[in-house]
Amino acid sequence: MTFQVVFSQRALIKGRVQNTGTYSDRTVFVIVNDTINKLRKHNTLLYKTAKANAIKNKIDFKYDNNKFNTDFNQLNNNKDHKTQTDSLGNFEIRANLTDSLFFESYAHITQKYAVADLVKKKNLNLKLKLEPCEVWPEHPEKPTKLYVFVGKKIKAWNSPPGHCNLPSDSRTLAKYEVVKNIYGDYPKDTIQFTSYAHSAPLPQNYSPFKSNFTQYDYTLLYILEYQGELIQVKYLFDDVYMTKEGRWASPLKPKNLFHTITPDSVNQPELLNFVDPIEFTYDERFEKQIIENFPDPYFKIDNGKIFITHGFYVEDLFRIRKTGRLRGFDYLIR
Repeated sequence: MTFQVVFSQRALIKGRVQNTGTYSDRTVFVIVNDTINKLRKHNTLLYKTAKANAIKNKIDFKYDNNKFNTDFNQLNNNKDHKTQTDSLGNFEIRANLTDSLFFESYAHITQKYAVADLVKKKNLNLKLKLEPCEVWPEHPEKPTKLYVFVGKKIKAWNSPPGHCNLPSDSRTLAKYEVVKNIYGDYPKDTIQFTSYAHSAPLPQNYSPFKSNFTQYDYTLLYILEYQGELIQVKYLFDDVYMTKEGRWASPLKPKNLFHTITPDSVNQPELLNFVDPIEFTYDERFEKQIIENFPDPYFKIDNGKIFITHGFYVEDLFRIRKTGRLRGFDYLIR
């Protein structure tokens, strides 16, 4: 490492930093004081707080997201705060002697160093260590059973990173109470299964529906059995709620969501009467998208709220999924 003291409190830090193992070719980012991540966390907290207060006080929710994006992009592209290594791992960045430098890269442990300590070194040649990971089971064979049931969440937890052998996936372990069997007659009252996800579509910011099944209390789940391991059909689930008729049903989703069922001549949503009415407030700035994607007569939009009026009973959901997302497992369905 070479360095040059600028004035009395600022230095030009030069050096080389590289990854190790499987991802040795990945870029390493050098960030002064972790400023960018702190700004992201700070603005996320501001957003959540402002929205919660608006709901609590029953007032319109307004948040200047454009200002946050502008501030974030300016900071993210500012070489005084962030730089990255070249193809050989070399970098240089200016920082105050009172600052710290964070070295971070995909699947590697972030390392933090005080600038005051770095300037004392004759050479800077760092190697980032891989994050700990475990080898996840892989199943090239076909599944042997399919279980479809209404489940109540008991517990869900994320597994350690799996970049050892499945670098593109995240892995969730989940335990559910089996509330109502729809297909497959799972023989126990509780079930534990694994869910893998990769590049799931980002939730649209105008939609009140969640993108992860573990965020709901009750869900219609589709689980495959592979040589003793139970695995969720990738990205397939339907959040469900009890109707006043004593039946489980799922509200119709807006257009363009990943698991939306588009109404047509075969799949017509029914007018549902949920025990607890399903309604959401929405951000005023998304009103155009709301009107486009929550059309009459299936949804009602009034006074800043979306009222869900139509949907499908779980038995119909299974019938529809058999002709769509479950078609590749038709040999398991009688």
